[in-house]
Amino acid sequence: MAAGWRGGLTAALAAVVVAFLLPLATFLVATWLLGWQLQAVLSGSMSPTYPVGSLLVVGQINASDVRAGMPIVFEDPLEPGRIVTHRVIGPVPEDASAFRTRGDANAAADPAAIPARLVRGKVLWSVSVLGTMLDWLKWPTGFVLLVGVPGAILLASELRRRVTIIRRSGAGPA
Repeated sequence: MAAGWRGGLTAALAAVVVAFLLPLATFLVATWLLGWQLQAVLSGSMSPTYPVGSLLVVGQINASDVRAGMPIVFEDPLEPGRIVTHRVIGPVPEDASAFRTRGDANAAADPAAIPARLVRGKVLWSVSVLGTMLDWLKWPTGFVLLVGVPGAILLASELRRRVTIIRRSGAGPA
């Protein structure tokens, strides 16, 4: 009777894993194939449009296609390596290849103009809360959770199967 109960539990767990992992894998592969990037929202500067913890899907954009009102992702000119998402409020009058930006929750424009070369893309769409999960799944947590745990389960299942075969055959270890 216990084997039937375990089989049902295993089937239910497998169904949940497939229901979660299959759409996630499809989404990640599609993102990669389309050249999109995923960006977690870490601050409240774009609230309420993009609350903290949201996941932004960022598509490529030519600097010539950037328009006022468009949320863009760019490298901060004052802090190289820091990626920011803010809304374009207009071009810089003295330099048509630079933009003025501001976070939706900020009262003032960003202190520095954004040169076109620092624009990384435009926000295509977002999903609330998913950014927090993505951030949490970074190395090593994601590797352990998505590779280590399933690998350990497969290994334990295989060892248990082999022990059962050995016991049924009546042969001991050689």
